[in-house]
Amino acid sequence: MDYNKIIGANIRYERKLRDMTIEELAEVIGMAPGFLGLIERGQRGTTIKNLCKLADFFSLTLDDMIKRSLEGFAEGNRKTPKELKLMTAMSLIENMDEKELDFVVEMMKRLMRFRETDPEDEFDLKY
Repeated sequence: MDYNKIIGANIRYERKLRDMTIEELAEVIGMAPGFLGLIERGQRGTTIKNLCKLADFFSLTLDDMIKRSLEGFAEGNRKTPKELKLMTAMSLIENMDEKELDFVVEMMKRLMRFRETDPEDEFDLKY
């Protein structure tokens, strides 16, 4: 069994489910994008510490990351787009310091106030 290939395919699958680039995921978990790309392609292994970071970010167990293809497993356990976005948001938030959390909470409050002023308005958040 080629664990590097399984792990790499699972990382790529979970990253794409969350509509993230390699660069975005690498930044969040503190890894070089090129190295993460090698891991995703199954060309390199990584440390237990990095696997734990990835598993935590994806809300998976190490067992899930290593032993089976998540793509096939996920067919019967598919999450909705909203559930995936919430999981991604929670993973990102868990990695923030207190100052960053304060900023995010304030922006969320402002967004909620904006929605309350005109609930029919479809706003387009370009960034």
